Amino acid sequence: MRRPLRLLTALCLATPAAFAGEDEREKPGQRLNFGDLELGLTLDAGLGLFGVTNAQNGLGSLSSHGVRQGGRRWAEGYVAPGLEAEYQLNNSTLYGGLRAAASITRGDGEAQRNAVTDMRPESLSLSEAYLGWKSGQSFAAFGEDAIDASVGRQGFLIGDGFLIADGTLDSFRRNNYVVGPREAFDRTAILRLNTAPVRADLFRLESNTDQHFMRGKDSAATALHGANVEWFTSASQDEGRREYEARQWYLGATVLTITDADEDISPARDGMNVYAVRSGGALLSAWGDGWQDAALYSEFARQRNDTAGRQLRAEAWYVEPQYTFSALPWQPRLSYRYMHFSGDSNTGDSISRGWDPLFTAGGPRGYGSWDLGEIYARYVGSNSNLNSHMVHLKLQPEADLTLGAVFYRHSYDKPDTANGVTSDRLQDEVNVYAVWATPLPGLEIAAVLGAARAGRGLRQSLGTDDATDKTTWLGQMVFSYSY
Repeated sequence: MRRPLRLLTALCLATPAAFAGEDEREKPGQRLNFGDLELGLTLDAGLGLFGVTNAQNGLGSLSSHGVRQGGRRWAEGYVAPGLEAEYQLNNSTLYGGLRAAASITRGDGEAQRNAVTDMRPESLSLSEAYLGWKSGQSFAAFGEDAIDASVGRQGFLIGDGFLIADGTLDSFRRNNYVVGPREAFDRTAILRLNTAPVRADLFRLESNTDQHFMRGKDSAATALHGANVEWFTSASQDEGRREYEARQWYLGATVLTITDADEDISPARDGMNVYAVRSGGALLSAWGDGWQDAALYSEFARQRNDTAGRQLRAEAWYVEPQYTFSALPWQPRLSYRYMHFSGDSNTGDSISRGWDPLFTAGGPRGYGSWDLGEIYARYVGSNSNLNSHMVHLKLQPEADLTLGAVFYRHSYDKPDTANGVTSDRLQDEVNVYAVWATPLPGLEIAAVLGAARAGRGLRQSLGTDDATDKTTWLGQMVFSYSY
């Protein structure tokens, strides 16, 4: 328990000569070296400015004070300093880290049907606290740091985030509903086998849930364990062993079991088993250089629970081919995706068939990943009872500038006919975005303009046609800094 105090003391006593910039491995933050001990000071910060007109397609967003607003304007900001430490042993490394997050929301709050961040919330929390061991050259035949074991509160990602990406709900009293600076899982135990061309993860995770702090509005407390295995090639060197973004292509499979969950919030989750297979990247590149510009992403997953009173039979899958026209100016990349997340056509029987989104999030592939529209995903619905088409055009005018446009057509998988929903048409949405990596190292600016129009099924579910026939407009700009 005293080790963090000693680390802070070392920071206070360090002379300017002890500070060093990023080393050859491009570690984040400012590094300090004291023999076998290396410390790192990191900083993440963000500011988001948001505006929504005709919220909920004209119905408006209901505040906690009972006032319904068609237009909402708000700002979200956070600062997240971190402290990292590595201690070199003979052939391996002990490491650990702490990260705090202070966040604030001002203005009208987000534009959900029932807003939860309109009360000017502020929060300060320890978002990460972990310890680990990396094997270094102890098993040199399998590569550097072939074994990585860690415990504590930390982030964990499987694939592109279809199943597992975000263990903390940023909402209500935690605030920062959109920019979301917290994503760690709690009470984790993770063993990463970073070998090539096959790597694996064994993991035990808990959601970072605190119903007392969140006054009953947190996500369902959930504990799970599982295994993940991936066959891959790296795009450069061998970093694909550790980093998703460094994989040229991959095939993977995951099995996990939920051992405990809050039945009041997610009644079918406790005892659930999940099975998934996936692919991603330039799978056809092995056939020759002519296929380098083609990529295929896909995943198929099933959820099963045979426990009496919690029976579940659900599935979700997607297929996403994409092609980059690398010989053209701006290197346009065009992709199409079809997605299916099962719904339940008979809520009166003993078996649930609605897909549980678990811990999905935007993921490492950026816009057009698993936040299915900046309006739909944030303020309208979830990745459940949904069939969706997506068309995504991405342009790269400069190395530091990315432009894109994404179109979504969402439909209900199973319309809620028992409550008068006869149409499966949910919503059409268009997002246009720009991401600029500024000349200031670590500072990125992302802007999005969005428009969405409700289909007849969504208007029926809201209870009225006349009040929900308007186009919802969104504008947002997010400044993010990482050091």
